[in-house]
Parts: sequence; C-alpha cells; structure tokens
Amino acid sequence: MDAAYFEDLAGRLYGLVIRLEDRLGGEQAQLFHHFIEVGEYGLALEEIAGALAQDTIAITDQERGDMLALARQMKMDDLVPHALGFCPQAR
Repeated sequence: MDAAYFEDLAGRLYGLVIRLEDRLGGEQAQLFHHFIEVGEYGLALEEIAGALAQDTIAITDQERGDMLALARQMKMDDLVPHALGFCPQAR
C-alpha cells in the first residue's frame, strides 16, 4: 500500500473524530487524534467505536456507515461492527 492510501485513511479518521468530538469529549478526541498521528489507524477506529459503545452515544446512519466502511477497508470486521451495535441511531 502506498502513501496515498494511508493519507486517505488518516483523513477519513480525522474527519470522523472531528464530527464526533462534541459527543466524545475533548480529551478522548485528543487521544484519538494522537493514535492517528502516529499511524495507529486500527487502534483509533477500535477506540472510537469502543468509546461510543461504552457510553451508548447516538450516531447517525452516515457516521455508522463511515465507520463500517473503514472497518471493512482495514479488515477489522469483528470488533467495530459489534461495538457499534450498542449505539442508538441519532435523530
């Protein structure tokens, strides 16, 4: 995989954190930004999904779809979809 693939992945993850920051809280968002900065993309996605599930934070269909697409792309089809199952749909 080339640098463009990882840049795209990082950009999509950053965008996700930015959209969810108001529901996750500033400290968690900073931690997720750090994971992305150091190239721990899988850990970032798992931790985002876990934080949302732990606090049963509502997410939109678009946010759910984006996270599931990232999970498929990164071949992480186990933990992330399971965690997102605990998140209600945002209205």
